[in-house]
Amino acid sequence: MLPSPISTAPDSTQLFQVERDGNPLRRFGHVSPFIGKLAPVCSQNLDQIGKLARVALPELPEPTLVIGMTESSLLLAFFMARWQQKSVDLRFTTRKNRETSGEKIAFREPHSHGPQHFLALEVGRKYAQIVIIEDELTTGATLRNLILALRAISPRFFVATLRDLRPQTLRDELQSEMKSAGLQLEVLSLESCVWNQNATFQIPVAPRFNPFGRTEAALQVALQAVQNQWEEFQPDGFFMIGECVDIALRFWLDLPKNERLPLRQITRSPWKVDGVAVKSAVKFPALEGGSNYFLYNFDPTQTRRALWIAEGSNALVGAQASEFFARNGINAHGIVVAGT
Repeated sequence: MLPSPISTAPDSTQLFQVERDGNPLRRFGHVSPFIGKLAPVCSQNLDQIGKLARVALPELPEPTLVIGMTESSLLLAFFMARWQQKSVDLRFTTRKNRETSGEKIAFREPHSHGPQHFLALEVGRKYAQIVIIEDELTTGATLRNLILALRAISPRFFVATLRDLRPQTLRDELQSEMKSAGLQLEVLSLESCVWNQNATFQIPVAPRFNPFGRTEAALQVALQAVQNQWEEFQPDGFFMIGECVDIALRFWLDLPKNERLPLRQITRSPWKVDGVAVKSAVKFPALEGGSNYFLYNFDPTQTRRALWIAEGSNALVGAQASEFFARNGINAHGIVVAGT
């Protein structure tokens, strides 16, 4: 069972326990309710998480690399990066050996359905420190593998997580291994962060992050396609399929808050309906060697025009989503991002 949060934990750090369907490696997982999987994205709470990370982290010399872990930490990392005092580089890990404008490293995610993960990096660039974002830590095994894969580009690592659920033995073992490898590691649990909620923070502009290292041509074409659909189709619901969250967030955060439509993720995460965190699930079955995808807690009566965005490898999931929307009287348009 998920331990109760500490009494002073900020509301934005809450996690829901979910039961995985068909993953013998880990029966239970924990997910933030604000990242678009269980409910629409909540920018207010994600902004608070970004501010918590800014308070928790020491003042960092430049340059800094911030890394979000696919899928559940991608939005957390985006918002944490956008609230830092100094500009940072943001990169997302991915299950896909995707086309990128830089170089790639690979590492293992032992609890994942797709255990080989990748990270795009700028060729030859080194960092004073790397900040890795996690929704929760349960064993630290993936974290260890990623840090060791990155040891050549920085000796100093911070990990910002909503909750650190590791037993003390695993915490000590990881610290000992990092010290033996000549690496500095500090883990920051944001639920324990003490901060002044009335503190004034400069509101950041919508950042021009390119966390997957997409080619500039593919990025600009996709952003223009979203803009065109926004003006011509005028959707009232916006859906990100799989890892394709970066383009949606860049566009969505540029909008005034009162013009931001409900933004949701159609996710690869397989969870059982439990009547608490997961009240309903729409399954899009795997096609042509792909994976199952899911839309959770969706009320079709609240949407009339749905716009989805997906990468080429998930275009068939988008087609399935369009069929589902049509069966429920919802008109749907889709955008397929090239080069992925």
